[in-house]
Amino acid sequence: MVSVAASSLMGGNRGAGGSGDTGPGGAGRGVVTGKYFNFKPLPPSADILGNPLIVPNLPTHKLPKETFGSRVKRFFARMNLGSQSADTKLRWKLHDTIQATMASLSPAVTLVAEKRAPAKNRKLSVPVVVVRHPYHLRHVFEMLPTIPDRFAVERRFLELLMTRALKRYGEQMALIKGSAFSFEHEAREYFFAGFRLEKQIKKVNNPDERFAALQAIHTNYFHGRNYYYYALLRREKLAPDNKLFMLFARAVYFMARIDWNGELLEKPNPRMLPSRDDMLFFVERDKSVVTRYRSDQDFQRQVKAVLEAFPAS
Repeated sequence: MVSVAASSLMGGNRGAGGSGDTGPGGAGRGVVTGKYFNFKPLPPSADILGNPLIVPNLPTHKLPKETFGSRVKRFFARMNLGSQSADTKLRWKLHDTIQATMASLSPAVTLVAEKRAPAKNRKLSVPVVVVRHPYHLRHVFEMLPTIPDRFAVERRFLELLMTRALKRYGEQMALIKGSAFSFEHEAREYFFAGFRLEKQIKKVNNPDERFAALQAIHTNYFHGRNYYYYALLRREKLAPDNKLFMLFARAVYFMARIDWNGELLEKPNPRMLPSRDDMLFFVERDKSVVTRYRSDQDFQRQVKAVLEAFPAS
């Protein structure tokens, strides 16, 4: 997937269509009668912070260190000398991602609100960005499920960074809304809104109306799957019977049925489905699923059936 883990969100109300919400970087490829199907919606405008997100307690004491040998290899690589293995390049990419993410969340903000101080004054292969919503760190969320076990130290640190960022974001949203903020609650609302619309899609025959309905379903599912992911990484204590994993699996399966031109296919496009290993990434982090899986044989069969619906890596 371009990781179904978290490609991100779009402005607009639950149940609303995507037309009018496509902006720079927000439009998909499909063109239908002059309309663009938005496969990568922008964050809900009500959920975007007014000021950049700053995390004061970055876990710098746990920062994975690059070795002297690695730094020497980097130096030669910049001069196009020598060759590096795929593992070496991935390790460099992970360390750059860590440094850029820390710079994006650090209090080192320049006088210009939209700019951040460069990370350690050196060139990184990953951009330093202004974060006003978890969507703005989508490149990190997309990377996490794909990191091999041999880079477990770097993966754990990136997860820790994301956990701190999501907790801080939740605190800021609670202050804005005046009540507790829960990614679990938001995910459930979006999943159910999408499901209600999905049940009506067979009754819609007009091409324009059908296009708008599919955009609305996709938008709600898109929000739901990402907010579910954020809930897991924020380590929210999910309700034992929340069923979010099943709703998540249903949502990504349906989204894979929407073709590039905005039409609904009979079967999902295998290339658009997350792999079974990617789905396991979510299962392992959803404590409500793990707990019930250990004690409920019927639920075990349900989870296994869901996983088998997704392609093996």
